[in-house]
Amino acid sequence: MSFAPSSNLDGKLLLGLTLLLMLLFSWIAGIKNVVVEWVSPASEDVFIVPNILMIVVDDLGYNDTNAINPDGIVTPHITELAQNGVIFRRHYADSTCTPSRVALLTGRYPERSGFRPTGIEIPAEHSTIAEQLQSAGYMTYMTGKWHAGESRVEAWPQHKGFHEWFGFLNQWELSGEVTDANKGGTKRPTYRNPMLRVNGGVLEQHEGHLTDILTQHTIEKIKHLQAQKQPWFLYHAFLAPHNPIQPDERYKARFPDTPAGEYTALVTQLDDAIGQILATVDRKNTLVVFISDNGGTNKQLDNNYPFYGKKADMFEGAYRTPLIINWPGAIPAGKIIDDTVMNVDVYPTLLASARSPIPENLDGNNLWPVISGDARSQRTGRSWEVFSSNVEALRFSFLSASDQWRLSSTQGLEPSLFNLSAEPAGKTNVAEQHPDKVRELTRDFWQAFWMKSLLPVAEEKVPANNQHRYTGFDAMRTPLRYGLAIGLEMGPLPQDIRQQAGDSAIVLAGQEGFWQLRYSSNLGLEWVIGNQILRDASFEPSRCNAIVLTNYFQPLAHLPTRAPRSKLKMYSAGLLRDFERNFDYTTITGGAIETPTLVNYGGRAKFSNLLLSAYSDNYAPQVKPEFLEIYTNAFQDQTLTLADVELMTSELCQ
Repeated sequence: MSFAPSSNLDGKLLLGLTLLLMLLFSWIAGIKNVVVEWVSPASEDVFIVPNILMIVVDDLGYNDTNAINPDGIVTPHITELAQNGVIFRRHYADSTCTPSRVALLTGRYPERSGFRPTGIEIPAEHSTIAEQLQSAGYMTYMTGKWHAGESRVEAWPQHKGFHEWFGFLNQWELSGEVTDANKGGTKRPTYRNPMLRVNGGVLEQHEGHLTDILTQHTIEKIKHLQAQKQPWFLYHAFLAPHNPIQPDERYKARFPDTPAGEYTALVTQLDDAIGQILATVDRKNTLVVFISDNGGTNKQLDNNYPFYGKKADMFEGAYRTPLIINWPGAIPAGKIIDDTVMNVDVYPTLLASARSPIPENLDGNNLWPVISGDARSQRTGRSWEVFSSNVEALRFSFLSASDQWRLSSTQGLEPSLFNLSAEPAGKTNVAEQHPDKVRELTRDFWQAFWMKSLLPVAEEKVPANNQHRYTGFDAMRTPLRYGLAIGLEMGPLPQDIRQQAGDSAIVLAGQEGFWQLRYSSNLGLEWVIGNQILRDASFEPSRCNAIVLTNYFQPLAHLPTRAPRSKLKMYSAGLLRDFERNFDYTTITGGAIETPTLVNYGGRAKFSNLLLSAYSDNYAPQVKPEFLEIYTNAFQDQTLTLADVELMTSELCQ
């Protein structure tokens, strides 16, 4: 009798423990299922961390594959990829090659890296997808076209996270070494017997058609990688169907001898090449991304139908490109997503699949909740920007956060407005009917522009000499190529320094080996850079002065039709004090770009990655005579899309 209560208690305890264990097991199983459904195939014999194959095609428009547009070119292998994967029908890339690749590789809008559309290199602070995956234990490899910064060897793939690579830095290399003598209009890409590099070595000629050569190389590399016990990431970037339209003869003979026929042949050859690569891949263990860098040219076909515009435009057709993600068993087959997504979203999505931490401050969003469930993609609006140094203006396009409106300035002139909800093609300008919306989106554009332009450099105060030291984002913080603006708060200077600054100049700021800002009471401010000195006699040492030093150094390679003009400007209080329009930036002997920027006597600095201007400048656009009046009038009317120095000045001496 004395044991009865204890027996009952033991039984209840046992039952309770059993129920608790069942609940715990159920909870763990549920978590496992959620994780599996999120990024992994359901079958048990596959890797939880997939191999990753990213296929990038060049200039393939929305209408260039029937995988996306039913009436497009017949591409059975791309279509198979889509039918067994997820199709994004409202995917936005960039309007040209380089910024699109920078966006893909960094998960950040390319303007943050200084690409509008060209730039010097991806900054070290913006780790590439290859660097992230390499840190996660992946073998990383690139085949094909880089074109994401090639001015310095440090910008090449072997320094941006790829263990090895085979291909070309840009399409002009394909026909031989690019030198000062053949830059610009004299150099032409080619598919025939191309010149290619191995791991950044010297260019060597390879016999055959470029598409075939790259495809066979990737096939052999995948075979090697799949034999290893390590996950791999292979970034395969075709040139096709980029100009010149040169299909191999075995494809050309199958289609009419017309521009459209040749283009269709080149796309067909591309599709077959993709089929060969996919046939080599262990599909159940491999996540495949297929993406085009920008819209088509519309030279041979209406590549971007039903959307208006073409490559390098500021319209819908320039940005809407195919995006397909495929991973059999892991994601739904044949799912169509019409939410707005961006090329920058690929980066965090791939890192999520690889179980790799996603860096903070990306512009891209992880798409797995959208792919695997019913979540909606999240957007806050996006601007695309192209800086035209010859007119010192921005061409831009801005997509509203609602996805309904696109504001586009095609040549830096007064923008057009398109209602994409009423007309998805984005062809009819409705700016006159919606002036308030134009003003609202123009304001939103400038806010987005400036946030992307500022460089988040590291600032360190050195108390001993009241100095500020700036490091990081070295290639953009240093005057090397393209745009830079340095905003300086200088003054009031200490009394003893003012007395000292007579005939002998004192150094207020500078970067050793590149530039120096000095002051003397006799000469005022002097910006010494290379063999040039810009002067400002208005500097007042007894108060804070808002000074902006800005430049744009234009390489010859991107100006085939006119001589380059590299500019220097010096502003204070928002007014242009001195300038030089034909600066020879090769006179900057330079040093290590890691050298810090130093600002003395309590001064501080801000950095932006673009040339700044003012409507009070002495404006001299570099255009054909028939366009001179148009740009001069737009400048005088202040309707030209100018990156105003006031954006920087307004943040100084506050």
